[in-house]
Amino acid sequence: MEKNNTTPILVLALVALILGGMMYLVNQDPPEIEPPVWTILNPPSDVTCMVEQDGVLWVGGKAGVVSIDIETKVVTDIPCSERMTYTRHMLLDGDTLWIGHDRGLTRYTADGCRTLTEQEGIVDDRVNYLLKTQDTLWAGTWHGAYYLRDGEWSSITVDDGLLDNYVNTMIEDSYGGIWFGSYTAPNGGISIYLDGEWQYFSTDNGLVHNNIVQFFEDTDGSIWVSTGLMDVGAAIKFIYNGEAWEISEVLDDSDGLPLGKIRSVYRDPDGYLWIGSENNGLSVETDEGFKILTTEDGLSHDEVKVYFVASDGGLWLGTRNGITIISNDALVDIRGS
Repeated sequence: MEKNNTTPILVLALVALILGGMMYLVNQDPPEIEPPVWTILNPPSDVTCMVEQDGVLWVGGKAGVVSIDIETKVVTDIPCSERMTYTRHMLLDGDTLWIGHDRGLTRYTADGCRTLTEQEGIVDDRVNYLLKTQDTLWAGTWHGAYYLRDGEWSSITVDDGLLDNYVNTMIEDSYGGIWFGSYTAPNGGISIYLDGEWQYFSTDNGLVHNNIVQFFEDTDGSIWVSTGLMDVGAAIKFIYNGEAWEISEVLDDSDGLPLGKIRSVYRDPDGYLWIGSENNGLSVETDEGFKILTTEDGLSHDEVKVYFVASDGGLWLGTRNGITIISNDALVDIRGS
């Protein structure tokens, strides 16, 4: 009686079919994964401040000041013969662009540039920050806060109530108070002047560190303070209780922020917080908590200093190595909504 060989043949055929299918899959190219829709602009390189004026973004930093056409992304040097290296802050007042840098304070208009001299009342060659309150222009320097009022310059120093003469950053809150942040740890901290009275914050009463990097006023009138040095830092939220300011929240790496000094705080138009560190990336508030973005995700540098939202909804991030532009669609993907 002959043996039936049908079963072994079917098994062999099935095995061959499976192996052939596996080889086909192995030889196929993997599906393409689209990179983040992020654009990098460099130059400019080290970016510390950005100011928008009529479709142009003025960008200041280590190399000076350039203008960027927001639509075309074309970068142009500012038409000034004067050197403005290490530009730390800029302020637009009508048609006048004030520029604070390591050689003083420069006034730029359609007529050109002019740097103020000691004879005009500015006695410090390094201007760290600029602030406009009503009819007063403020300039934070190494030797106090200078202010221009009625055409004359005066100053506020430790003799007038500042914790320290090094004024690194300033802000006016919604209650009319002016905040002065120093950067001279272990000394210094925050000096707040309101209605003729001073209030102070330092490590003695709640600050994580006395180096104050930046202030940001939130949509509810609270003030966020970026502070720290190296591996120590936090984003600290202050609220006004009707009589004085008090600390209401302290965020650090245990809350999902990058480790170390906090460089910047910003809330985007959709209500999400962005908190930048000096060396370890940018923390973005999402629907599930904070998410950290770094150069591996597409940032041009792990230190994000300033923010700007364009009319198309794109977010411009000024970093230590150029500008990272995140499209509105990519923002939705990052935040989850």
